[in-house]
Amino acid sequence: MSYDQADQTGKGQSGSGQAGRLRSMNRVLARNWWALALRGAAAILLGVLALLMPGVTVATLALTFAAYLLLDGVFAILAGLRASRHHQRSLPFILEGVVSLIAGIVAALWPAASLFALVFLIAAWSVITGFAEVMGAWRMERTHGKWAWGVAGALSILFGLSMWILPALGLLALAWGVAAYLIAFGVLALVTAFRLRHCHRENGAPSSGGMAATV
Repeated sequence: MSYDQADQTGKGQSGSGQAGRLRSMNRVLARNWWALALRGAAAILLGVLALLMPGVTVATLALTFAAYLLLDGVFAILAGLRASRHHQRSLPFILEGVVSLIAGIVAALWPAASLFALVFLIAAWSVITGFAEVMGAWRMERTHGKWAWGVAGALSILFGLSMWILPALGLLALAWGVAAYLIAFGVLALVTAFRLRHCHRENGAPSSGGMAATV
């Protein structure tokens, strides 16, 4: 066998291995569509609550966002643990969940922090998770809601960057900005989740019943 043939064979094996990992990741996403749906529903619910808050303070805004971060972190870690049980890639889910949990705990234990501290916390979390979501969308199949999750990631990054502008407009503008982000992100997460659910059913796997059986 020539060096060129060996090199092509090695590249073919590497490519097939990478394709297999991508298929495995997409199967994990489809199997755990329910976790993403719960994250989206929680985001929409807390976004609506943020809009309806009669008296907006830094403390109430921090506690509202802390509640979302904690729920988001728990659902992401659950998806990661379920993936690890099936010997599939779980690290991206668990890392995103840990980041959300840490940020949520800080916001919950420090509700009376200054506006600057709250802005820095939300901005850092949004940018970090946004990049993770964009990278995840890049590796998703088109039928799995690739575009919706990619837009959700880009929205998270833009929201994190805009957090340095919104406080200058006042606390009410900041609360509305957080609420609008949560609602928009929640809608995109639900769109992605139901696309994943559709693909999961098309592959002949059980949806809600399978979830309970494999926990």
